[in-house]
Amino acid sequence: NISWIAMTNKTLTSCLGDLDITDGTVFDACANTDEEFKLIKKNWRKKVLAEHPDKGGDPDKFRTTNASFEVLRDLYQQSKVKDGTYSSYLSESAKAEAAESDIDIDELFTKYSKNTNVPSWDFYEEAAEEDVPGYKVETARSGRAKCTVCKKNSGKAAIADSAAAEASTAIVATSTASRSSSRAKKSASSAVVKQNDTTVIGLGEVRVGSFDKMAGSYGRWHHLECWRVPKKVQNGLTDPSDEESCLRDLLSMEEVLLTGLAAMDEEDQMTFVRHVINSDHWAGNRKRKAGAASGASKAKSAKVASKSESASKAAKGGKKKSAGSTANVVPGSYSILAPGLGGAVEDEKILKGKTFVLTGIFLEVGGGDENSIGVENLKSMIESFGGKVTTRFSKNTSFLLAGNNPVAKRFTDARAKSIEIINLVRLNGLLKGQLTFDRLGKLEALDSEEFMGDAYQPATNASVAFGDAKPAAAKKGAKKPAAAKKEAKKPAAVNADEIPPLESDDDTKPAAAAAATSQALVAHANPSESTSSTAVVPVSGKKTKFQMPRPGQNGAISGIFDGQRFVLTGLFPELGGGGGLNLGKDKMKALIENFGGRVTGSVSGKTNFVVVGKDPGASKVSKATAKSIPLVDLLALNRVIHGQA
Repeated sequence: NISWIAMTNKTLTSCLGDLDITDGTVFDACANTDEEFKLIKKNWRKKVLAEHPDKGGDPDKFRTTNASFEVLRDLYQQSKVKDGTYSSYLSESAKAEAAESDIDIDELFTKYSKNTNVPSWDFYEEAAEEDVPGYKVETARSGRAKCTVCKKNSGKAAIADSAAAEASTAIVATSTASRSSSRAKKSASSAVVKQNDTTVIGLGEVRVGSFDKMAGSYGRWHHLECWRVPKKVQNGLTDPSDEESCLRDLLSMEEVLLTGLAAMDEEDQMTFVRHVINSDHWAGNRKRKAGAASGASKAKSAKVASKSESASKAAKGGKKKSAGSTANVVPGSYSILAPGLGGAVEDEKILKGKTFVLTGIFLEVGGGDENSIGVENLKSMIESFGGKVTTRFSKNTSFLLAGNNPVAKRFTDARAKSIEIINLVRLNGLLKGQLTFDRLGKLEALDSEEFMGDAYQPATNASVAFGDAKPAAAKKGAKKPAAAKKEAKKPAAVNADEIPPLESDDDTKPAAAAAATSQALVAHANPSESTSSTAVVPVSGKKTKFQMPRPGQNGAISGIFDGQRFVLTGLFPELGGGGGLNLGKDKMKALIENFGGRVTGSVSGKTNFVVVGKDPGASKVSKATAKSIPLVDLLALNRVIHGQA
């Protein structure tokens, strides 16, 4: 139960107080922020060891201490400590200044407090021994570093490969005595040796290094697949079978045992997570033989060779047909749904308790790279309705959502685990109220052949009759009167495809539009929707990812938000950028500021609007409601920017 954190009113002053730091003079002996953070870590370690539930401590106090530490750690990692010292938050005026802070402390604290994962007391005891994080994970920036394990295990094989390459180029070199040929021979020899050198950690690959206390920096880099997960990291994993839980655990180790993970993108983070939760990679697991690292390097070489061969074939015109070349699919033709928009039900928890695994590509959805087209957009859609998306099956998996040309093994595994297989057409039916979960389970089972090539049935936003299930028209107003009433309450909310133009005289000036901004946004505000989820906004009649408007272009009114103050809460996945709790926030802030507005971190008497995204903070929504401050979303802002309000 986390209701106790709903109204925290946290400040950086109180976060420091949770770690028994109440007097700024404790930092006087510190030369810089790095030393101050070490002192904060020292206090945190002392408190969590004393308050840990394993030792009879109060779970609520323990959670508060951890959440406060993570907030202070975020400031340190993002270099946002005011005036370069934490003592600035312990002055008499600090509390008053917090109202205008650009840092969203209350929301951050609430998010971190919701993490109920509690590693063992042993984990914290071992962590207390680390003054500097022992390990750093990152993507290789140069492609020149060599893997410590591979260098040790490559041995004679690497020497033999190098010798063979030298011999091969030497034969070619004897055919000419020119200096240019000699230089070419040297270059070719070097290139061949480099290509076959499996010890090199390639540019952009995930690598892990350890802290060298003598040098004061990180070194001894490893390919990720060669890195053995230390016991102290293993001890911090509360549920190694769950990827999302593991990611939360590893992020909580930032600046304690690990560093660098928070700065990586989501894909690389999950690559690291999947390595860590595989017990075959754990230090102390004797299943893995000494030659495993060498084997991993060989496997990686084979993978690189395979990619090179594919690229070569493509260059010669022998490129394999793309999975996205299905003739009956119109790219981007499916519009992502959001609660209450595009004909979808308003229930934001309709998928609560349902876990999905996705396989194949979804060309009709669009977005993403060649091998995962549409996957990220569908993940966002499922999560906006309360569902969860994971990358592998578990006992909690409810559905396998299959797209075009899925992985055959996914079907085999799903059937073996009695996991229901659905397509996007059926998911669309669920979200539009055309199907119930009970009815879904009675539909004819889908076969893997139905998803291959041109046999694939792409989803559309049109109503579909599912066998003897009632079509949408027959259900309208009959089975869900409550939903119909909700629609009746807000008729202007919304079909985003049918936004009426702003009625005005031809000579209306931008300044006049700016003066009406408050009334326009209030007209689109709905303070009761405290758990709003933003939607993908239509652009030119076709729904795609949100395109940032620019002042004075395509009807966007310059200075429309002049004099208005905004506070952001929640995530804005449509905008992209950032990660974790800051997903889309920097771009949302830039959007508002580009049109003359100002963004602050906390709700105050000067706040004009609170912009609500996905998973908003309960505290900010409650404060805004109590102060009668309107709640608006991205769609409302976009309408006002373009004079469609």
